[in-house]
Amino acid sequence: MTSETEQIRFTATAWFLAGFGAVPFAAMALAQAMAPGFSAMYLGGDAAFIGYGAVILSFMGGIRWGAVLTTAPESGAAQTLVLSVAPSLAGWLALLIDRPWSLLLLLAGFVAQGAWDFASARKGQLPGWFGRLRLVISAIVAASILLVLLV
Repeated sequence: MTSETEQIRFTATAWFLAGFGAVPFAAMALAQAMAPGFSAMYLGGDAAFIGYGAVILSFMGGIRWGAVLTTAPESGAAQTLVLSVAPSLAGWLALLIDRPWSLLLLLAGFVAQGAWDFASARKGQLPGWFGRLRLVISAIVAASILLVLLV
């Protein structure tokens, strides 16, 4: 298998997994909007939505932590390590505060993380495909959070 083929397979796998990871956001948001009783009884309602958001936001920070480890100790690497911890802290705080603040914090966290990832990819600090992926997935997640906020 050629290196180009491996790269295509790797990128496609990342897109698939990221899309699959966005499904719970969209599904729970639609369930809350269309069948709030069902969502609360069978899907965990706000607690499950916020909990999943906290976990995934923390994961996004972990991606940045891992990515910078391959470049350390280049200029700015220590700052990136510090900033990459913020999503985990924001996710944890979202678990502790009440609605709508928890959802607003998750929304701000996903938008900020997505913008940071996209900007970093444009600067060549992350692969270009990753920036596009983060833009698409961040939009899906943000739309899902906004839908839940409106119900």
